Amino acid sequence: MQMKTLINKIKQKKELKNIENNYIIPIVKKILSANPKLKKAFQQKRTRSKEYKEIIKKTREKLRLEYGMFSENINKREKFLKELKNTLKQKELNKKLLKTHKSTAERIDIYPFIYQKIFKITGKPKKILDLGCGMNPVSFQYMKLKNITYYASELNKKDCEFLQKYFNLMKIKGKTFAINLKKPELVEKIPLVDVCFLFKVLDTIEKKGHKLAEEILSKIKAKFIVASFATHKLGGKPMKHAHRGWLEKLLERKKWNFTLIQEANEIFYIIKKSTH
Repeated sequence: MQMKTLINKIKQKKELKNIENNYIIPIVKKILSANPKLKKAFQQKRTRSKEYKEIIKKTREKLRLEYGMFSENINKREKFLKELKNTLKQKELNKKLLKTHKSTAERIDIYPFIYQKIFKITGKPKKILDLGCGMNPVSFQYMKLKNITYYASELNKKDCEFLQKYFNLMKIKGKTFAINLKKPELVEKIPLVDVCFLFKVLDTIEKKGHKLAEEILSKIKAKFIVASFATHKLGGKPMKHAHRGWLEKLLERKKWNFTLIQEANEIFYIIKKSTH
């Protein structure tokens, strides 16, 4: 009950309200174990203390880094989806849907050509997996693909339910499912695909080291993985080193070939894996 009360306070921010409790609990426990003062305040139920408020603040910061920064304008997307049912202006409404999500909004200018660049390397896929997808499946119109199966995964069920409604409405052969990427053994259960998208995912799932990222990459059953990364910091300043040296070393060690595509705000690693 005590943990539930804390989580309810954490989720009072609308951008965090859809996150599953079982994702938040390990983050809270990690914060408490790292700080005895915060743990004591929690155990003593000092809900008005500065320490208790610090628990909430630290947890929210972590959640925004991993999820909340991408989850925006939830009410707007539902509104646009309803409009899609009653209008022929699908391209315009798809664009509005993409703008409801920070990551896809930043990609608006490159969507018209980025998939052509990617598929020139991978070939046109028949099966796509989109992990930590956000609203990226809504960019399907730019892929110019037919007879395709699209697997899309997000952290929480409500986002997945929304995307499934979108697939059904647009008559896309798609299947959505919620996966916590911090449990990469779940990724291994997904069928083999031609291309897996990991757009702006790997930088957000772990604070130190890249052990989890390597495990995810290893367990994905795909001929190609397209992993992308931001080239600018959250404040908007360009990064001095946009290339991910840790990833390039990992790929060299795994003997997986890769090709780079660099755009203004995003860099894409097209990674060729051996066929399973």
